Amino acid sequence: MKEEIIIFIFLLLGPILDVTVYYNLPVNIIIRGIYLLGIIGIMLFRKRNLKLLIPLLIFSVIEFIYQLSYLDISITNSISSTFKFLYLPASILYFKDFEFKKYDKRKILSIIMFTYIGIYLFSYITKIGSSAYDDTDGKTGYRGLFNSINEFSAIIIGMLPLVIDYYNSKKKYLLIPLSIFSVIVCSVLLGTKVLLLGTIIIVMFYLFKERKKVFLDRSKIEKIGIVVFSLLLIIIGGYLFTKTNVYHNMKIQQSFFEVDKVFSYDYLNRVLFNDRLSFIGTNFNHFKTCSILKILFGIGLSNLVIKLVEIDAFDLIFRYGVIGFILFISVFSNIKFKRFNSYERLTFILLILISLTSGHVLLYPNVCIYIGLLNSKNMLE
Repeated sequence: MKEEIIIFIFLLLGPILDVTVYYNLPVNIIIRGIYLLGIIGIMLFRKRNLKLLIPLLIFSVIEFIYQLSYLDISITNSISSTFKFLYLPASILYFKDFEFKKYDKRKILSIIMFTYIGIYLFSYITKIGSSAYDDTDGKTGYRGLFNSINEFSAIIIGMLPLVIDYYNSKKKYLLIPLSIFSVIVCSVLLGTKVLLLGTIIIVMFYLFKERKKVFLDRSKIEKIGIVVFSLLLIIIGGYLFTKTNVYHNMKIQQSFFEVDKVFSYDYLNRVLFNDRLSFIGTNFNHFKTCSILKILFGIGLSNLVIKLVEIDAFDLIFRYGVIGFILFISVFSNIKFKRFNSYERLTFILLILISLTSGHVLLYPNVCIYIGLLNSKNMLE
């Protein structure tokens, strides 16, 4: 029970730790580092998942020494890089055998999600945070007290389905539109595509899953009213979308890259993927000319000569090498997908899709912890 309370407290600290990153305080790396060492120590003491944990730890030590000595990366960056590689696999293995008996993890996530949103909206109202983009970009948006809009978006999208599931199971139906509306407000202020598109997908999933309650079991007059209201909502929403930061930023990006055709590879790559598909080619062309050692162990996460792809699967293989990629995927396959309910599956799928489009999921501790958390058992559901 004490272990569950400690995990509960650690998860609640997540938004605060992300704010400390904005202020360049070392609290984040210390607290999350203690967590990582703690769960590894628990697994070693209980002799659980050692067949994967031991190779994972051996590789991490080798990778740290390799980056520090062979790649000549600073000790701080080598520790950070190793830390990021180890965080999700260790969390997956730890939560695989973990059961929430006292706390409903969905309730915990609802508290965390509204803490993130509360901090963000407070920073927007008080203007104590920062813009999401440089003045020279021409883009508009506000990131507040969080260091990365991509990570903030992924965290909220990862939590929203489980928060809706929790309120739905507790019949707190009024809190569902409140949750959705608050996330939409954040997406509009933030100016990022991921948060808005993810919210739309989640709403569509909820309406389809609850179609009997929402539509099919209604009277004929109610059904007509719902259809008319939905059409008006789509028309008004489509118009309002053209007034948002998200739409403005997409137009700026389209103009910057001189992309004329919406249905084209250039639009897909440069407007939707922010030119990340080009970065894959750049990284691959560099990677294939590297020594065998670099192909096996990677070119290092801190190698700023070659820009990160920001598509996590490619950053894994280029930055940690073939061995690192294989080991990471081997542990990743231990996620108990069959254990998930439909909302947990949606969360998992959305986080993977984000990792494959805008990145900042699998190698970022403040986000990937929630993938690990999905692997736990929730006895209170």
